[in-house]
Amino acid sequence: MESIRKNLYPEILKQLRKSFYTNIPVSYKENIVNEVVPKIGVDFEEEKDTFQIKLSDSTRPDATLSCKCRVMKEHGRLQLYKVELNQLRNMIMDISCTTKSLVLRLMLCTKRLVTDLTDDEMQSIRDLINSAILDPYVKGGLRWPLGKESSGDKYKVVGVWHVIANTYKNSSLRLKVRHADRFDFRTLTGEATWETSLMLKKVMSMLQEENVEVSSISEVLKEDVQLIWDNFLSCERFLTRNCMLQINDHFLCDVYISVYILSFTFNFRHCLMNN
Repeated sequence: MESIRKNLYPEILKQLRKSFYTNIPVSYKENIVNEVVPKIGVDFEEEKDTFQIKLSDSTRPDATLSCKCRVMKEHGRLQLYKVELNQLRNMIMDISCTTKSLVLRLMLCTKRLVTDLTDDEMQSIRDLINSAILDPYVKGGLRWPLGKESSGDKYKVVGVWHVIANTYKNSSLRLKVRHADRFDFRTLTGEATWETSLMLKKVMSMLQEENVEVSSISEVLKEDVQLIWDNFLSCERFLTRNCMLQINDHFLCDVYISVYILSFTFNFRHCLMNN
């Protein structure tokens, strides 16, 4: 029996890690806004209300286009301002944070802007966006008239994100706390999550300088990681039984924070395990 337990338990954990989400508890989000923001010295910058429309491209079967749009409330329409390809996950690493009772997942991703679209391709994308109907009662906040969710054989709507994000910043950091309402047209499933991200502006600036000392970047990065360690990775008191998964005598919960440097995205995901 002991041998069976030892063999099965890692497999159960392995399957659970595949289903982790990026959402954080509302109470944890409120702690970030009310306590961490003044503590780390970042000031409110702006609130953005945007939509991200995910498109499949028949000429790029392995890629997804992310069309970022502003809301034109006076016209009840969307305005396209950026098109990106889906991020590339170059590295994923799980780090055991024993003193925090956490497992930390580090992912290195590359963001890619799309700049080579033809005029006809841009018009097809704009036509898809212009035919979208704002609807707060559907998941993702957008719907399309029947037959209008695709443009010929090239582009097709495969997902929608409605994101309301509050940004806080100082000279070296930019913190974003956002609510994301998503819908996947392929699986017909949706979810709403609270998420946090942190951009390391000072490190980003140093990486763009010529002849900068690696040791200087390393020192700044160490300071930023220490700040993350002290302020973002302790969430035990914000968790409830409702946001935990129970296996035998252990509880597992997923809490997520992203850290951005240059065109790379460092995603920190950790799994809380309590006896």
